[in-house]
Amino acid sequence: MSGSAVERTRPARSLREHTAPQAGAQGDRGSITAGWATYRRAYVAADGRVVDTGNAGVSHSEGQSYAMIAAVKVNDRTTFDQMHNWTNRILRQRGDHLAAWRWVPRGGVRDRNNATDGDLLFAWALQRGADRWQDPRLAEMAADIARDILAKCTVEWEGHCVLLPGAAGFHKGDHLVVNASYFIFGAYRGLSRLVPDARWARLEASSLAILGASAFGRWGLPADWCVLRRNGNVEVWSERPPRFSWDAMRVPLHLAWAWLPAPALAAAVRFWRDPRLRNTPTAWADLYTNEVAPYAGHAGVRAVLQLAAFRAGLAPSPRNIAVSSATDYYGASLILLAAIAADEPPEAPANAPPFNEAPAYGGGFRNFWGLFD
Repeated sequence: MSGSAVERTRPARSLREHTAPQAGAQGDRGSITAGWATYRRAYVAADGRVVDTGNAGVSHSEGQSYAMIAAVKVNDRTTFDQMHNWTNRILRQRGDHLAAWRWVPRGGVRDRNNATDGDLLFAWALQRGADRWQDPRLAEMAADIARDILAKCTVEWEGHCVLLPGAAGFHKGDHLVVNASYFIFGAYRGLSRLVPDARWARLEASSLAILGASAFGRWGLPADWCVLRRNGNVEVWSERPPRFSWDAMRVPLHLAWAWLPAPALAAAVRFWRDPRLRNTPTAWADLYTNEVAPYAGHAGVRAVLQLAAFRAGLAPSPRNIAVSSATDYYGASLILLAAIAADEPPEAPANAPPFNEAPAYGGGFRNFWGLFD
């Protein structure tokens, strides 16, 4: 599933002019506060551990970070500190400022490799906390993590700066393994102000271009995991199911949160609202066969769909979805994050992407380098 770029269009403009947060939308402050109270009771243990109830009770850097972002949003410093302390005490075992990606109830940390999305979110949560509570110690911790992300989780690849999913195991010599759901544009932008470095803007440009080259299957969707070749071809990674599913469904969340109208945003909306499908929003699609899940996604998918459709200009402002309607930690996290994203303006980057690395949007791309001048 690779090919060449077939068309170019101008870079997309901001959506701010027609998708400003509105009263009663999904991002309503009262619903976020109530949602956080529900989330905290259901998924945050007394010691600050965020419990993934849909995955045998494990905890991971991603979950700690999701909850810390929510705690900052509602000004819950006590719970924020509990989660921060648990993360530092349990997941910081690597000898650097990155976190081990997972802890299991019977065994603790078995794999000390990091997950770059968790570290990006964790640093962003600390930065947001530093801004809200005027705490320079949090800013210093966020900066340390951000520097390690740039040093250990990015790679220069044929003249471009690309985000790796972790510090180890994803650079395969003749290709990179990438996960587009780790492209957290708001974090790139926020951390670029804390740790000024041209690589943040270059990461945004390469991430958007990779997404532009990852339009697979009938609906032009990004895959959960992809391979980036040295010639610029982007392919579905053969070692994972060829699906748009539980990983890639975060792509439209991160695009909408950053107000970026990339084609993947509208593609996800079209898929989830396709009238030809029986169970919508459908949980997953096979990007080779176009087979779809025989069941609908959970309430978290509905929350991301509403936000994405709104930011893509395809639907009116999203309505509140209760966190209590989620059946597990992941669904509840998506509901809460979508509500927060709907309530916020886009992060302002310290630097705009370089002109010669600005993505050219268009449908049907398969070649990464073809998106650059």
